[in-house]
Amino acid sequence: MTTTIANTKSIGELFRSLNLKKNDVVVFSSDLSRLALTCKAKGEALNVNTIIECLQSVLSEGTILIPAFTDNLVGGDEFDWLKAKPTTGAVSNKVQRRKDFIRTKDPLHSYFVWGKDGDQVLSKNDNSTFGKDSAFAFFKEKNAKFVLLDVHLQDSLTYIHYVEEQNKVTYRKPYFYDIKCKYPEGVEDRTITFYSRKLGVRTYLKDLFSELLKKDLNESFLYDKSRIDIFSAEDIWKMGVKCITEGPKLYHYSVTNHAKDFIKRYLLGRKGVF
Repeated sequence: MTTTIANTKSIGELFRSLNLKKNDVVVFSSDLSRLALTCKAKGEALNVNTIIECLQSVLSEGTILIPAFTDNLVGGDEFDWLKAKPTTGAVSNKVQRRKDFIRTKDPLHSYFVWGKDGDQVLSKNDNSTFGKDSAFAFFKEKNAKFVLLDVHLQDSLTYIHYVEEQNKVTYRKPYFYDIKCKYPEGVEDRTITFYSRKLGVRTYLKDLFSELLKKDLNESFLYDKSRIDIFSAEDIWKMGVKCITEGPKLYHYSVTNHAKDFIKRYLLGRKGVF
């Protein structure tokens, strides 16, 4: 189902039009480029805090999570819980400077958290980044809503890797990273498991996206040139398991990519998951 929202409405009105309930758990991922251009054309400046505070108003009894990933870290690196800059965009970097959001402790896939269930998600601290006691497990427990502003599932649905790990797919495997983690209570040397793709494998979620749309398991909103898609964690879990067991596949494999990955890892000696 797709709803068009007139671009005469303010940013606040836009987010109040998304049919979110006040007690929802929302995982918000975004690319603000198009929305900023729309605001500029209207003679307005796009303010990230306006977006956040509007969501807080709508979700007055709910929970908001903003990705704060530093999944570029590898073994031997350091994760500074307070200072590590997220690689997940403008909203993440703005929220990092706010005092009302608290960061989870996972050194690879942390989230900034605000709201009712904050303590519960902050207690999740599995040494497997997609493990049974991770933030991603919390999303399934609470049937979180993934709110995607101008980002495609292909580029933003990290939750699918939780689905893959829990279902022990064969095209991914555990990698182990020793990371020094600096937390307010002290320094901790942790071995983090990253259940990631094997050589030659690339995540491919466009068929999953098509299946979700075909079964009307989404809500979509158009606002000028911007698009907001909303999916539930439970729907993605069910459809992800179906893709794993029956297809279409959640990945592509090629010999060319295998060769590229092999060269990077074993001939050039680069660390990390490719």
